[in-house]
Amino acid sequence: MRPSENCGDPRVRTWKIMVLPSLGQPDVPLEDQWELFTTLCHILHEQKRFEELERMTFSALGSKEFMRDKERAREMEFMCLLACIYNDSSYFAYNIMRELVIKNPESNRCWNLLNLIISKADDFRHNRFLLRLTHKHPDLVALGLLNGHNCLVAGTYKYSLAEYTQVFKQDKSNPIIPLMLGLTFTHMACQKFSGKKHSLVVQALAFLNTYVEMRGECQESMYNLGRAHHQLNLLPQAVHYYKLALECPPAEETPDGPRLDLSREIAFNLALIYQWKSKCSQDVHSRSDIVS
Repeated sequence: MRPSENCGDPRVRTWKIMVLPSLGQPDVPLEDQWELFTTLCHILHEQKRFEELERMTFSALGSKEFMRDKERAREMEFMCLLACIYNDSSYFAYNIMRELVIKNPESNRCWNLLNLIISKADDFRHNRFLLRLTHKHPDLVALGLLNGHNCLVAGTYKYSLAEYTQVFKQDKSNPIIPLMLGLTFTHMACQKFSGKKHSLVVQALAFLNTYVEMRGECQESMYNLGRAHHQLNLLPQAVHYYKLALECPPAEETPDGPRLDLSREIAFNLALIYQWKSKCSQDVHSRSDIVS
């Protein structure tokens, strides 16, 4: 074959591919083929051509030369996973991520990526997978948290409470666990036919205060505490914590995450409370006028 045309980017070289007459294989070193592939993937990512990037990475999985090296095969698999995440192909991303979690159950990065994919997925295949995995790894904190989240979303609060309690016994230094326990008790207290609401509210506030002690008084913790009181219809306490949250500076941008500013959410919730109070005062005035 003759030299191929340039791909429109100066980083992609013009490759001369010579075909061996006997074997019919391209006489191009494997390292050069890998360099061409990775360079092309970087270009497609920079140009945000994620659909083509996904097709390119999956096509490369069929290369016997690339898959012979275990390290290169692992990198190829991870590149396919990233391409699926960028292209919002949650179905294929979940299939890849499931195998990675089975191989690396102790890796927090794998659990974080699985959680990211689950949050974007449209199906619930992960529920049964996580429950089956619990029998093999009953002491994994990340696995227990995900099972608790699934039960909480499904509305089975008692099951989520059991999962969070078990995880809290294993790791008492993670502030998200008492936060989720407090939210679970809050949801249970807000149910129409739940009994002993006073006890549920007390337990919810106890876990939320534990969360604040572990997380520290910041905008995030004060907002979560105010939001819980808002949901419980304890409006004076909610206003108090919302105002404290407004006084706290937002979390600055770090290498681990973007800048988090909850000022708009806090102002919106305060506006809802003040609007409800004004309507109540208007109703009282109108009723007093009718009576008089």
